[in-house]
Amino acid sequence: MAVDWKDQTRKDRLKFEMVSATNLSHVYGELDGVDLSGSTLDAAYYTDLRTSGRIAVRGDGWVRGSRIRITHEVPDWNYSNVLGTYFVTADPASRHHGGWDYELNLESSLKGLSEDRLVRPWTIAKNAMAITAIRKCIGDARQPYDVSRARNAKLKTPQVIDSGTERIKALYTLCKLSNNRVDVNGNGTIVVSPYVLPASKTPKFRIDLDDGRGIAFDDLERESDWLSMPNVAAVSHKYSDRGKQHEINAYAQVSNGAHQSRAIRGYTITSFESLSEMSPRTAARAQQIARQNLNKEARELVTWTLTTTYIPVWEGDVVELAVHDGMSAYRGVRKCLVRNVSLDLQHMTMRLTLKETASGDEED
Repeated sequence: MAVDWKDQTRKDRLKFEMVSATNLSHVYGELDGVDLSGSTLDAAYYTDLRTSGRIAVRGDGWVRGSRIRITHEVPDWNYSNVLGTYFVTADPASRHHGGWDYELNLESSLKGLSEDRLVRPWTIAKNAMAITAIRKCIGDARQPYDVSRARNAKLKTPQVIDSGTERIKALYTLCKLSNNRVDVNGNGTIVVSPYVLPASKTPKFRIDLDDGRGIAFDDLERESDWLSMPNVAAVSHKYSDRGKQHEINAYAQVSNGAHQSRAIRGYTITSFESLSEMSPRTAARAQQIARQNLNKEARELVTWTLTTTYIPVWEGDVVELAVHDGMSAYRGVRKCLVRNVSLDLQHMTMRLTLKETASGDEED
């Protein structure tokens, strides 16, 4: 049966399973007594653990130490999707009316690397393959992983990772060096795959604010940093040559027609960088760097926040947001990265924070 996420008559069902902490294919059974009114899942693109949550449970049904796997089902559609498989990292309990209530704090499989520290320095040789090091980093923490689609690369310089470093930091360092990104799939497997600039991704869904069968609530919010954006980028390089001190300076500024320009905004914000190294040491090179910095600083950060009924998108996905009114500069179809998700499991509504892909990416 075709899936129509605009159909508000659908009947959602959530299944909570208890899974072995060390074998994700071993399911102990379903967890009874979940109070959906106190249960949420969250996901965030720019956080280390990617996804987390909490569930309220009435009674002593939780098998202590087991992970929790949450599956969304629409029985009439024969639809099923695993939302996440989580470690329980806290289980505070309170007794009321003759029974115990628990609040289980949920964190992704990356939690298994976040506090697992290297007990001795780890030296990775120049020209070592990044995937080999990534496999060791995750494998030594005994967490499930999939690097089958990851980009491999020779490390251009030796890497020395100090003792006491969290494995997750080592993993992110290796992924940055090889241009990969780390995520966690619904079944709890850590997935390493090639980093893709959000602007290059294909949108998975369109949220149209004027759609009569739309999924969006009437609570759209917009934020922009245009009033704090630099309109001048300056660089300086100081150096010594034959006992004499020299300084090369350059700057670039936006055009008078740009909405953050002094001509429109009335004031200047200067981004200033002191360059410890510059090659060649020329005014032209300094001017080039200033222009590059200005181009990066001139990308307006635009974010949208709204509530929708559940749709199958998660952090890192890209959607289109169709805006038909308001300030003309922000109307039209906006291509956005799903930056944050907060899913209310009782009502199956999502609070989404969307970042326009034209704003660039903190990871690029």
